Amino acid sequence: MTHIHYKFSSKLSYATVVFDGPHITLTDLKERIMGREKLRAGDCDLQITNAQTKEVVFNILLRIENGA
Repeated sequence: MTHIHYKFSSKLSYATVVFDGPHITLTDLKERIMGREKLRAGDCDLQITNAQTKEVVFNILLRIENGA
């Protein structure tokens, strides 16, 4: 199992999304985070930022690798 850690700017600690395979698409990552946080797509959209580079990820076809 592969995992990605995420954190909302308003929270102090990280949470984890677990998935099968070596990568996940940006769309799938957003869906899983929204599901864990009980958010609806109509309520908001998530901005995904690489915590190491501070780069905002826009490409919905991007596959995010394990440990990103």
